[in-house]
Amino acid sequence: MSSLIWHLVFWTLLTSKTASANESSTPNAQVSYCNVTGVWRNELGSTLRVKAEGSEVRGVYQTAVETTRGAAGHHRSGRIIGMVSDGTQPTFSFSVLWEKGSCSAWVGQCFILDDGAQVLKTFWMLRSVADNLASAWGSTRMGEDVFFKTGVSN
Repeated sequence: MSSLIWHLVFWTLLTSKTASANESSTPNAQVSYCNVTGVWRNELGSTLRVKAEGSEVRGVYQTAVETTRGAAGHHRSGRIIGMVSDGTQPTFSFSVLWEKGSCSAWVGQCFILDDGAQVLKTFWMLRSVADNLASAWGSTRMGEDVFFKTGVSN
């Protein structure tokens, strides 16, 4: 997908005023820090359920996309483990080892928007399993994701 389309999708999601019933951020709410703990959804419909304790991040990633059917496993989900920094808008990283052997990693930052909403701006890398070194050249993909907080997990 072209860069222009991704920017339009991102802008539409950022400026959208619709909210679900379990939305954790209310418009004009005063949020003092961006909290990585919670339930997040990206522009493609994937869901991230994460809990940060100290500098450690753990949770579950439920993907809405796959490179090939079944690549992410039967339930299309994987456990995540990662790290998060201190601060009001912390940086973080987390990774998933998928059932079929590929792995994904995200690195990003948690931001507080002007209306109090919280977003995770990330860059990701996916490494698919290659049969041999000669076929490994096409096994790595990279991209961007923006996750919007939809709720707070316990």
